[in-house]
This record gives sequence, structure tokens and C-alpha cells, in this order.
Amino acid sequence: MKFKANAPVILASASPRRKELLESLGIEFSIVPSLKEEPDPSKFQTAMGYVIECALLKAKDVAKKHPEAVVIGSDTVVVLDGEILRKPQNKEQAQQYLRQLSGKTHDVITAVTIVNGGSEQTFQEITRVTFYDLPEDWIEAYTSTKDPYDKAGAYGIQTMSGLFVRKIDGDYNTVVGFPLASLTQKLMLSGYISLEGSRVHAD
Repeated sequence: MKFKANAPVILASASPRRKELLESLGIEFSIVPSLKEEPDPSKFQTAMGYVIECALLKAKDVAKKHPEAVVIGSDTVVVLDGEILRKPQNKEQAQQYLRQLSGKTHDVITAVTIVNGGSEQTFQEITRVTFYDLPEDWIEAYTSTKDPYDKAGAYGIQTMSGLFVRKIDGDYNTVVGFPLASLTQKLMLSGYISLEGSRVHAD
């Protein structure tokens, strides 16, 4: 099953995981990362409000320069007991995050904003992830690799750190970086993409 884009599509993210997920639809798209600085999470009352604002800022920033395109912006955060665990700045912080997550259940929230001209829609998905108790030597071995440092919460469910995960409740791809099924539904319903070979076309 393959889709086609009915308008130019731009992914406003440099994330290789989001690129791979969007590529799985088979559509043509360009990558134009937003250069907008992310806001300070401490200024938001909730993690949900923060991640939605980040996705919105990224999409709108790129859409200003590409008004003809369908621009997709997204952001993902890991939230444990109300605390946002962002991308770790160093090995010590990555280890701290993993010790906090060890044996506990946390939320992964991914927000997506789709902008096309004057049209704008934002949605979000939450997946609950439960970790096994992590041995200290696992934490040391994993944080000695490059893998944790470009990922919220210092882990990637699609990499070796997926071995940390005991169970998930929700969409797996939300944890990877995109709630792909929900995104596809939104793009289809808006007429931005269609199934290749389908006789149903957008107006």
C-alpha cells in the first residue's frame, strides 16, 4: 500500500525517526527543519501545553517561508511524575534520567501540527511506557554509546534500549516520534494525500 501527496509536503524536523516513518507512506516530501528555538518548559503549566506549543512553533515557522506546502511539525517529550525529561545534555544527565525511569511507568507525548496556507490543525497522542528495573551496568553500557543523546528521556524504543521496555499502552510510533496512523488519517481527511491508484481524489 502506497500513498501519494496531492500538494508539496514538508517535514519541519531533522529527526531521522520521523523521516523514516513518513517515508513508509511512500509519499514525496522535503525536509526543512525549523530553526525556531524551543520555549522554556518551566513557563508552561503542563507538559501537554509545552509539547503542543513546540510542534506549533516549528510548523508555523517553516510554513511562513513555504505557504504553498503542507508543513508537518512535531515534538516529543517524555514525562515522569509531571517532570519533562528532554534530550540529555551529557552522560551524567542521561544516566540520571534512566535511573529515574527504571522500574516505573511514564508518558510519552507526541504533538503534531499540520499547516497549509490558512489551515492549521494540531493533535497529540499519549503512550504509557513501563520500564523493567535497569541494572546499573546496563545504564553504564548504554550511556557509553551515542544513542541516548538525541532522544527525549535518553532512550529510543526502536534501538537497543527497547530492551528496557516491559510494556507499552498506546501507539508504538508515538514513542518513536510520530503517531503515524493518526497522522495518515488527518492527511487523508484533509485531502493532502491519497491512496495511490485510488479513484477517490481530493477536491
